[in-house]
Amino acid sequence: MKDMAVDNQGKDSAPRYKKFEVHEGIIFCVELSEAMFKEPSDLNKVQLLEILETLLEVMTQAIMTLPGTGIGCFFFQCSREGAKGGIYEFLPLLDVNARSMKKLNDLLDDLKMNVTSMSEQFPFDTTQSSSLETLFILLQEQFLRNVSGQKAYNNKKIFLFTDNDHPRESSDHEVRKRLRKVIDDLDDSFINITPFFVGSKERPFDQSFYSDILKLGARNKTMDGLHKYDGPNTNPISAKLIKTRALRKKEIKRVRFQCPLILNEASDFQVSIKGYTTISHERAGSKYKQVYDHDGLQKEILSHRKYLDANTGEDVTPRVVKVFKFAEVDIELSEDEMARMNRDYSSYESFLRLIGFRDTQRCVFYYNNISNSSFVVPDDSVFEGSIKTMASLFRKLREKQKSAVVWGKLKNNSNPSLYTLTPSNLSDHNEGFYLTRIPFLDEVRKFPPTNFHGSLSGNKTFEQMCKITETLISFFSLRHSYKPSDFRNPTLQKHFELLHDYLLQVEIDPASGSKENLLKKDDTLVKLHQVRAKILESAESDDPTQARLSNYVKAWNSMYNREFNGDTESENAAKKSKK
Repeated sequence: MKDMAVDNQGKDSAPRYKKFEVHEGIIFCVELSEAMFKEPSDLNKVQLLEILETLLEVMTQAIMTLPGTGIGCFFFQCSREGAKGGIYEFLPLLDVNARSMKKLNDLLDDLKMNVTSMSEQFPFDTTQSSSLETLFILLQEQFLRNVSGQKAYNNKKIFLFTDNDHPRESSDHEVRKRLRKVIDDLDDSFINITPFFVGSKERPFDQSFYSDILKLGARNKTMDGLHKYDGPNTNPISAKLIKTRALRKKEIKRVRFQCPLILNEASDFQVSIKGYTTISHERAGSKYKQVYDHDGLQKEILSHRKYLDANTGEDVTPRVVKVFKFAEVDIELSEDEMARMNRDYSSYESFLRLIGFRDTQRCVFYYNNISNSSFVVPDDSVFEGSIKTMASLFRKLREKQKSAVVWGKLKNNSNPSLYTLTPSNLSDHNEGFYLTRIPFLDEVRKFPPTNFHGSLSGNKTFEQMCKITETLISFFSLRHSYKPSDFRNPTLQKHFELLHDYLLQVEIDPASGSKENLLKKDDTLVKLHQVRAKILESAESDDPTQARLSNYVKAWNSMYNREFNGDTESENAAKKSKK
């Protein structure tokens, strides 16, 4: 992730970029109550157990995608030994580590084996009331404290779990005032509170108190001098949605690039934008270190490359130069000459320059998608007025169904390219632009030849297959399309499960290879299993109406096999005739 520091000294002074890594810290903060130790009607387990399982899953996922993420967990209204003012530190805020994961995993195992109970581990004391003011100050100190060998957190979140909608602070006007100031201090420290207010039909959660407190602390002043609300959503949720919401909220926004968007170079009219990563590719086994044993201690290897003469073995590293081949000629270019070539495009290290506009239907095609798109939003912290300018551009482009065509490069060491800047559509949850790279002529390749099935599409069999296919689809609820992005990568999950079990010394279940266990770990298999089970159920049914699905599947397979075998025979006959 990058942060931009700009020295506004005119056009000749290009923006400077200050790089820093995302270091996210998340604290689970749980208020104990009688309801937390009970099983709600819509959840087959104790609410507190669901929260702890969610915490372990967040830690597990953080190791896969962001291993430097900090995780902590605190309980308040707790009378356990070691608690101060009713606040118990179960896990201090530290980067994800084996000790914290093992402590939580062992606790969940003990609860599962009935070795201990929730009330023993986290005793709820009705007589002792924890102060929200003290709690939030303590959590702020957790984020701001210095930890040896660990960087400061620059993305800070508090996950607040509670079903208590009327704490004692709600009836004390003076305490409310002090609490508002504390929330303001949290906001000034860029600490965001994400509330999880658990309610039910029998006891709906009244969010008026927290809505008042959190909104006041998260209000932003607009350029017009008015306030707009940009705080957390305080709507209550059902207990069964705790895990789903928490896993979604823990994901951070990953900044891919920051650069100026030059709208008119002659008048030096430009805005600043940020591009967020929408898709990243995590690979199993790609994150590792090479170490060696030194007196019983593991030390990391520092690699150094040397170039040796193939005949004599002489070290020729100082004399190695980079050459570019042009026909039979080798052209040598120094680093200064390469940098001069890059400066010919623009004086900026990274930039995007507006070229013009074009109808979206005529410039955005699926077959032109040669790299991941970025989600682009304005950045007012560099050039003031960027939000207003980009908002106006967004409205006009969406109204006219056009896209902006821009030229530039996203990083200092990348080559300039053409991009389309397309506004998000009405069905998109986010409002912004999608930046998609356009291929040049040199990058476009010919499509492979495909078999022409003109004879098939013109006969009655094909028409029958279309009708049967439409009928088959109607048997399933396919209102929402199958999106692979909504499903976990089974290879990645298995890789980290093995590491997790080795680290925490989890015994291998003899039934780990069973169908039931595989379905738990592969979301795609679950979907396929559900479709298959419905077809088999139809085949075993004596009811003619329910058996229709199975009969249609048999008819479809019969037609497909007949046509496929016919095509295969004709292709083989054509090959023999050529011989």
